[in-house]
Amino acid sequence: MGKCLRYVTANTDTEEQSFPVPKAFNTHVEELNLDALIQMADNLRVNESRKVESFELLCDHKEKFRDEIEFIWRFARAYGDMYELSTNTQEKKHYANIGKTLGEKAIMRAPKNGYCHLWYAVLCGYVSEFEGLQNKINYGYRFKEHLDKAIEFLPEEPFLYYLKGRYCYAVSKLSWIERKMAATLFGNIPSSTVQEALQNFLKVEELQSGFSKSNYMFMAKCYADLNQIDNAVKFCNLAALLPCITKEDKDAQKEVKKISTSLKR
Repeated sequence: MGKCLRYVTANTDTEEQSFPVPKAFNTHVEELNLDALIQMADNLRVNESRKVESFELLCDHKEKFRDEIEFIWRFARAYGDMYELSTNTQEKKHYANIGKTLGEKAIMRAPKNGYCHLWYAVLCGYVSEFEGLQNKINYGYRFKEHLDKAIEFLPEEPFLYYLKGRYCYAVSKLSWIERKMAATLFGNIPSSTVQEALQNFLKVEELQSGFSKSNYMFMAKCYADLNQIDNAVKFCNLAALLPCITKEDKDAQKEVKKISTSLKR
């Protein structure tokens, strides 16, 4: 991710180690109150190319606001952003683990804050990418538990239904052996359907039309699986109209092309 320096992060359990992060944007930390910091960090994060600045801004203020809930969940979210932006496996694992630790702290401090549950769920998903099948399944249950809690507290947040749609879609595609292992380890089998996944993606569109290229892509994928070809084509076309800004957008665009090609056969 460009020039890096050795940077010792704050005092959560996994943060004691030194690890390279991008060089700080500001050499002199401007003293901000919490409201101003949150607004600035949120505004920077809207622009994909400035998510690193948002992360660094929060790093610069972590000692001052480390016990403030509105700071903690945003810091966890920022570590999730860094996970997404990094292309180095060890860095990704580092960001995911620290973010999850911050997420745990957030849900313990504020169990009724939906954003704490949202970003803890997301970071659990990221951490699971580096685990074996048993731990992946365990994190899958944890992801679903906290996603459902987030939806309970934030029923109008479209991103939550997008995540739930992705979860349902992934579960609907689990192999027999993966289901069997889940039943053996945890006593119950995760179950969902493509139709259930689609209902969540439709909910996203209802709450915020044109939410993302990925949401349209998954809608097209669901309709293709359900053999509703006209709807699949419709949402491939809608996905293609949205700009490619993030890595997720670019990945979704590649998938849309694959779906479109398969529909023409």
